[in-house]
Amino acid sequence: MSERLKVLTYNCWHALTAQNLVQFRELEPKGRKAERYRIQIENLKRINADVVFLQEVSPIAGRARDFEALGYDVCTQVDQSGLKAFGFGFPMNLSTGLVILAKPEMNMKKLFGQKLSGNPGFTGVDFSFQLTENRYAVFASSDHADFGRTLFVCTHLHHGTENTELIESMLKRALGSGLLNAEEYEISRSEIRAADLRRKNELDILFSAVHIFEKNFDQVILAGDFNSSESSKAYTQVLFESYTDTYRSAHVDSTDPAYHGYTWDISEDFENIDYGHQFELPMNSFGREDVRELFNEYNDRKRRIDFIFLKNLEGRLKVLGSELLKFDAHGTLVMGSDHLAVMSQIGFAK
Repeated sequence: MSERLKVLTYNCWHALTAQNLVQFRELEPKGRKAERYRIQIENLKRINADVVFLQEVSPIAGRARDFEALGYDVCTQVDQSGLKAFGFGFPMNLSTGLVILAKPEMNMKKLFGQKLSGNPGFTGVDFSFQLTENRYAVFASSDHADFGRTLFVCTHLHHGTENTELIESMLKRALGSGLLNAEEYEISRSEIRAADLRRKNELDILFSAVHIFEKNFDQVILAGDFNSSESSKAYTQVLFESYTDTYRSAHVDSTDPAYHGYTWDISEDFENIDYGHQFELPMNSFGREDVRELFNEYNDRKRRIDFIFLKNLEGRLKVLGSELLKFDAHGTLVMGSDHLAVMSQIGFAK
């Protein structure tokens, strides 16, 4: 009898930013992404998790074959792909998305991809009509001999700036110092509120879909990059739906060094996050580098934005432990992504 499931979530980082309709710009030097992807595969093989939730998988079709070579069943959902017909179109190098990996004994089957936000259109590897950022969740079922029926949900929420007291104070200081004028200050505050609202609406749609299907399952595992910290409205919204944050459940002592569990931590992964400073900001910088630096400073703060949530519908399972994992390799300073991974172990309640 299997006593525990090892569940992992990881943002693979596509390291692309909008440049023009023809091709997105690579944020890294040539060859570095291939090295990162090699490190990711090595770590996935070493960790040997039972279920893996991945975001920003790019190019999604090619990488899915690499994951299958590790012995996993794979289900995918494209979320960013531009304009494509029969696999050809623009931007030529944009085909990213969500992936769930599961060992064969999990008997995983893809249910559907749920669009959470974005303008009218659709995304796919072969056919796509997408002109702006889309967000999705991918749903899959699992029927395991010991753990029963599990609904898997992998998502990646909107990346707009999170609304916190810190950014409010930073904007007020920028207004007082003259860095932002009154109009720019109000625009910035409005954009931040809109980002929070978009994530709320994304979760509303996600949970509406979960509510339809969850009655057929023993538990739900929801995981991914929520672009929101524990202090956010999005986090509270998930907990309100009776989910357990598996990492927080395993780390309740605030004096424990592992308590915070930062998955976005520039002190752990300076090089990748520094490359990411070239990324097109989700905020209006009004064409000024000093304003861009203000938002980069805010985005560089340490926080946990990657989560594995468990909804224990039958009360059979409990969290046995949870930890952060660096996807790195001996003999190199290159990290696999600008995120750290979260791995949680889930087993039977006694």
